[in-house]
Amino acid sequence: ELHALAENKRGAHLMLSLERLQRRVGSELVRIGLSATAAPLPLLAEFLVGQGRPCEIVEARMERRRRVEVLSPLRRDPYPPAGYTAQRVMQDIAQIIERNRNVIVFCNTRSSTESIAIRLKTALPELAGKIEAHHASLDRDVRLEVEDRLKQGDLRAVVCSTSLELGVDIGSVDCVVMISTPKGISRALQRIGRSGHSIHTESHGILVATNVNDLMECIVCAEMTRNVQLDAVKPLEKPLDVLAQHLVGMAMEGGFTREDLLKTVRRAFAFRDLAEAELERVLNYLEGGGRSLEKQYRESFGKVMWLDDRLALPSRKVERDYLANVGVIHTEGMVSVILGKRRLGQIEEGFLKRLKLEDIFVLAGRTVRLVETGVAEVKVENAAGKLPTVPAWNANKMPLASGLAREVALLRSELARRLEKEEPCETTDWLVERYEISQTNAEAILRHCRNQLRVSRIPTDDTFLIERFVDDREGSDANLVHFFFHSLIGRSANDALSRIISHRLKEAVGGNTMVTIDDYGFLLTVKSFQDLELEAWKELFQTGDAASDMHAALEQSELVKWNFRGVAQTGLMVPRNRPGREQRLKSLRWNAEILFRVLCQHEPDHPMLVQAYRESTHTFLDLPRAMAFLERAPSLAWHLVNVPVVSPFSFGIFASKIKEGMMLEDPEEAIERLWREFERKTCGPVPASSDA
Repeated sequence: ELHALAENKRGAHLMLSLERLQRRVGSELVRIGLSATAAPLPLLAEFLVGQGRPCEIVEARMERRRRVEVLSPLRRDPYPPAGYTAQRVMQDIAQIIERNRNVIVFCNTRSSTESIAIRLKTALPELAGKIEAHHASLDRDVRLEVEDRLKQGDLRAVVCSTSLELGVDIGSVDCVVMISTPKGISRALQRIGRSGHSIHTESHGILVATNVNDLMECIVCAEMTRNVQLDAVKPLEKPLDVLAQHLVGMAMEGGFTREDLLKTVRRAFAFRDLAEAELERVLNYLEGGGRSLEKQYRESFGKVMWLDDRLALPSRKVERDYLANVGVIHTEGMVSVILGKRRLGQIEEGFLKRLKLEDIFVLAGRTVRLVETGVAEVKVENAAGKLPTVPAWNANKMPLASGLAREVALLRSELARRLEKEEPCETTDWLVERYEISQTNAEAILRHCRNQLRVSRIPTDDTFLIERFVDDREGSDANLVHFFFHSLIGRSANDALSRIISHRLKEAVGGNTMVTIDDYGFLLTVKSFQDLELEAWKELFQTGDAASDMHAALEQSELVKWNFRGVAQTGLMVPRNRPGREQRLKSLRWNAEILFRVLCQHEPDHPMLVQAYRESTHTFLDLPRAMAFLERAPSLAWHLVNVPVVSPFSFGIFASKIKEGMMLEDPEEAIERLWREFERKTCGPVPASSDA
């Protein structure tokens, strides 16, 4: 399944393993790769077989029938409380479950999986025992039990995150419901493909839009899914921790010269452009730990040596440690949750630290109360019917794929153009025909756009809209200014871009900023002394040395340190296991913490630290896409608009800020209040804008 391997370390690890196997057996191995949801095929073929080898590409066109629908609870009232809250969505999904024999409901995060499972059980009390949650943080026995019950037809609905997308035999499912889009067409096709496995049946997928901004994304995603418009895969490039692990394995095989190493490694697609200097730095690390460690700790960190110009192991102990730690899945900070005598699942240590005894949270679709804590496990009791606190799972919100983000930006641009030249009824008809949606939903989108125009502009693909908002409500901090940047480049890229800009702002005028991101832009909440005019913002968005600014912004971040823990384990710097026993998580974290500090101070170019930064900026953040935006920014038409209230197109970002930071006000009530404020204030004149 090439789409499950091409973009991650598992793929790089497997392909380098195949090259080592190829060298041992001599003759060419036959490799067969499959994918129904990845493109382009020539790139995937090269990833599979390596450079310079022949590969036959067979593209089958016997596709199953596929039906993709968009469901919206907006109806005649597209704004809060209907538009941004979950209750009416639950009623619609409950009706779908009642009409079908079995349904899979996909969510984009584990926390929303737990939340929606609880809400559906409440909405359908007579079916509560036949609705279950399924995600990777649950215990394996719990997951298998859910899968077996679904396959046997004993469940009416399973609410899951990504855990049922691939590789699980779940029998025949009538319908797949997706809460919001899965942020990419490949993932949408995978999810929809879980339904309609019986002969002569079609796959049926329903995209559920939870608000008006979400509706625009859903209709674009549905059209691209019908047309199978796939984003190009981005294979992982040169993971140095994977390389380090394989070099130890090659030393164990014996017989490798430097030339043999480079030749073998470069045959694997991920390492095709590996420079000799990069290989030498990794070998230097493996020989003694690197410049900062080899003088005092060579025996502790030394894993390879040269014997007659051939790579070899210094001891049998290294061989035993290697065999106990091979692989790329690293140990994370999870704590087991025990209900009665059963292991229910796991929660993160970071979440556990915020809990106190008697706190209530949700796991495996059950509401439980914390009653006892230990080193590696906690005990809970059943708290059905109580108000829960949903865990903040480690699985972040999935970022919007570049192709889908681009098409949404084009839709916004087309709507802005049509609203200037056409009658509303003509634009409504165009939306209905082009995107196969109801008249009601088309009218909701147009109303949304017209409301945006009442206070601001519609952000498009050839403009850069910045909105400045000062909250003048009684009790609000008058010293805070909110700047909404409508960059339309996806969550991961906006995350990177916002870090660069907030770092530059701090360098320019001082002070920290509060950052909130989503797929279509980001919000910087600044102090009044950081309040800038349009030309000053333009200077901060110049390309400059964005990579260095990103590096500087990450120096005080937990992101690089968190990534280093995984890199250090894969790269055999901090072994996960000792032969015959597993390392304690506390020991793993402490060892990684010490090494991280030493390398940051004394050897910032250490290959394992370089890899941690690379993963932070290219896997968790999307620095290349953010830099591409900075390069394009000077050619855009810039608009800084002072808005009297949060604009409709900024509402989703501000709602995220409320949900993440508000303690005393219920988020749903706060969102309703914001909309009432919008309606009250937009009766006045349209604010002035400064354009460039």
